[in-house]
Amino acid sequence: MPSLILSNLRRLTVSFPLLLIVALFPVAGFAGGPKYVAGAHYFNPAAMGQPVRWAGGQVNYYVDQGPLSQTVGNQQATAMVDAAAALWSAVPTAAVTLTDKGSLNEDVNGSTATAANGVFSAPSDVTSAATAFPVAVIYDEDGSVIDALFGAGASKPTSCQINGVWTWLDNVNPDATAAHGVIILNGVCASNANMLEMMSFEVERSFGRILGLDFAQVNPAALTDELPGGTAGWPVMQPESGVCTQSGGACIPNPTVLRYDDIAALNRLYPVTAQNLSSFPGKQITAAHTVSIQGTVSFRTGTGMQGVNVVARPLDSNGNPLYQYAVTFVSGAYFNGNHGNPISGYTDGSGNLLTIWGSSYASLQGYFDLSDMPLPPGASSANYQVTFEPISPNYILGSSVGAYIDGQVAPSGTLPPISVPSLSAGASHTLTVTAADSAEGGQQSAIGTEAAPRALPASGEWAGRIGKVGQSDWFSFPVRAGRTFTIVTQALNEAGSPTNLKAMPTIGIWDAFDPISAPAIANAPGLNGLATGETWLRVTTAGNDLVRVGIADQRGDGRPDFAYNGWVLYADTVSPQHLPAAGGPIVIHGTGFRTADTVLVNGQPALVTSISPNEITAIAPPAGAGITGSVNVEVDDQPAFYAAAIIAGGVSYDSGTGDALTLVTAPMNTIPTGVPVPFTVTALESNLTPASGVTVVYTVTSGTATLACGKPVCSVTATGDGRASMNVTAVDGTWSIVTASLTNGASLQAQFAGGTPPTLAALTPRLSLAAGATLSWTVQALALRSGAPSAGQTVSWTSAGTGIAVQGSPTSSTDAAGIATETLTVGPLSEGQVATINACVNGTNQCVSFSAIGARPEYAVLEAVSGTQQNLSVTGTPAPITLRLLDMDGNPMAAGTVTVSQSLYTWEPPCTSHGPCPPARLLATQTEMATSALDGTVAFTPATIQGVATNLTGLAASGNTSTIKILVKRHP
Repeated sequence: MPSLILSNLRRLTVSFPLLLIVALFPVAGFAGGPKYVAGAHYFNPAAMGQPVRWAGGQVNYYVDQGPLSQTVGNQQATAMVDAAAALWSAVPTAAVTLTDKGSLNEDVNGSTATAANGVFSAPSDVTSAATAFPVAVIYDEDGSVIDALFGAGASKPTSCQINGVWTWLDNVNPDATAAHGVIILNGVCASNANMLEMMSFEVERSFGRILGLDFAQVNPAALTDELPGGTAGWPVMQPESGVCTQSGGACIPNPTVLRYDDIAALNRLYPVTAQNLSSFPGKQITAAHTVSIQGTVSFRTGTGMQGVNVVARPLDSNGNPLYQYAVTFVSGAYFNGNHGNPISGYTDGSGNLLTIWGSSYASLQGYFDLSDMPLPPGASSANYQVTFEPISPNYILGSSVGAYIDGQVAPSGTLPPISVPSLSAGASHTLTVTAADSAEGGQQSAIGTEAAPRALPASGEWAGRIGKVGQSDWFSFPVRAGRTFTIVTQALNEAGSPTNLKAMPTIGIWDAFDPISAPAIANAPGLNGLATGETWLRVTTAGNDLVRVGIADQRGDGRPDFAYNGWVLYADTVSPQHLPAAGGPIVIHGTGFRTADTVLVNGQPALVTSISPNEITAIAPPAGAGITGSVNVEVDDQPAFYAAAIIAGGVSYDSGTGDALTLVTAPMNTIPTGVPVPFTVTALESNLTPASGVTVVYTVTSGTATLACGKPVCSVTATGDGRASMNVTAVDGTWSIVTASLTNGASLQAQFAGGTPPTLAALTPRLSLAAGATLSWTVQALALRSGAPSAGQTVSWTSAGTGIAVQGSPTSSTDAAGIATETLTVGPLSEGQVATINACVNGTNQCVSFSAIGARPEYAVLEAVSGTQQNLSVTGTPAPITLRLLDMDGNPMAAGTVTVSQSLYTWEPPCTSHGPCPPARLLATQTEMATSALDGTVAFTPATIQGVATNLTGLAASGNTSTIKILVKRHP
């Protein structure tokens, strides 16, 4: 049978052939004890559940002929390697000997080594097939070998506590014995004494991984809690490099001394027995000189509880734990930690079954093995305390502790300490531990299967549980073409709160008519969302279809405490399908709608007026400039969930067939020259109801007349009562024609010529003011004589009611441009209240009116002006965030309130191919409130920290539901 060649950079994989990175860089692993455990495939049946180890405990290694670095020669490097190896060989109760058998055949460097994708193809004595050189120790003087293996930059000296030493096994036999391994010392990390001290520690850890040991979590709170001797118990096989950093130095106290946890783990893998004692002169039979505690941790249901860090500590004469002699083992270490699942598959990236690792025997699911523990110094017996603790959620992937590699699982219930008295050398004790208040799993009313998925609940939400290893849940539901929808799951703890430390639901989707076991069309990895415990998958449909959705734990695991909530956010239809250009009421039908949902129409916020699980009513915003025809309708949930439902082309901004115009008022015959005159029409639908929101186009068809927009063609959106108005000005006595038309061709004309003008015209006739607010409003009136501005005219200002008044003198004079200016105090106005003031020239009846209306702030709508989406370097200065507030008719609203909440996070680079992604850290939050100006605008300054790369996320809000998202990135 061929030997097994292993591989892993981010997760445990196996290939025929491939390469397994086993130690101090992102790797996968098993329990706080053995690193690799033979599984149900590839290995001989009798080997299943057995740790991978070196046959006979005799391990020969060969060292590179070249120097380690420019300052560290071969002899000094080899002395460091030999000292690290001797540390393990010296354990008196472990049947293992690491022997330096001399040099490799060459200096392995960038010119002699051929490697790619983590695999050596030359020299021949370092490849996986070179079993005559069981362990190759390579001195990579300039980092070129590491770069060739793992990509340019992999050897950079920026994280030497991680990439200073690289270690892996690349050949394992079917009988679960190791055949070949490699250790590479990164020469660019050997630049000074501090770096060499750290590298020496890393080499010790590398030999531990070569021997088959996993990382162990021992006294993790020793630096923050008062644990006497806690740091002294830190093992060489730390999940991470202790307290040292890229600058080097000592990583743990007394780094050249193995701890009790290291020794016990080595004893279990390589026990000295009566049969092999003669091969290890001077050593002691392990069982006779150590003590053992074994047992099982279980749920109330009897299911083994995997992933619990079981810790044994001897007690002093006063009954206090001796933390420096702690020994650990993770329950379920010999059980498979990744069974695969029907969504992401049952194989690794190279097509090998994931069940190649770890036993499938249920009896091992919660089993722990604290055997072969040394007694405290000078003691012939000791009392022990056994405690139970969760594995840190940080100890995954390359720093994994225990069988769970992709994500740790918190224990269920309470596991109080247990006392084991009077263990003398050679004694053993067995514990059966049941968490009395652990999850029972409860009854799940229904669970679908891939062959028989259950119908999606009408609300779009459900509660589920993945209670058994290999279990999955399935649903089916119909979808329409051109829909985008989101499936969300959220893992829960026993209290029903979201958590990242229980199930890792992965989501897959299929056409419902795909055959069973067909690969998913799309899938999402577990816990890929920002919300705690969230997994999300967004899907876009090409045609009307029936889909099948599967949910499984990403590890293929299943436990009584693996509860989750599921949710599908799907928008099916919108009515009406046609909207006026000014927007209007819409009703969205679908499933999974929630009270915090918002609606976008053509990317602009709609005013949500009611929400139920299957229906949303909202007021669509006006169409943007030049927007006609079909636009998307989108339902969004809270930003943290990434949940969106989109109907492509859900509504259309345009006039419909049968819509027509009727005349309200228009300039006819002779009108005053130079004075704007309104041309007002009403748009009606075919049933004679107002066609609110349709676009009315005003065009100067002939003559010299001008339009208020300053162009020969202007568009106006009809208001809620179907009205549209445009001021038209006769320039001279030329006969002019102005046409008002709809996009469907319906039209009306106004025909006129200019004549004698009046003496006064309003330049700022209207104001939309938030109800309840008060402000100062500067208004202007234009005095004309024979069509030309007239300076020095006296204008009197008189209020026509309450809510508006002149601040200063009730009279003012026109300036050289013929303009009289007055400052008014307006407000407070009630909703819908209109306040008016009149301006008359020279005490005559030549007057104009200025009016302010009380707008409803709860229906205010925000629109972005600038600065809401920015991407700049860390040295750049973000532009202000400028927004505009509009009333429900689309007019700028003054004195409205806008709130902006900002959260500033550290900028994080894209994830490398090695190691877990570092989470962004929240640096600051702030909430500001501002009042809109006369033109409806408000401005805010983005939160920044000088010289720090950050990601700013924010949300601007006004009225009941109007929001705008803000994102400012300052990258290095």
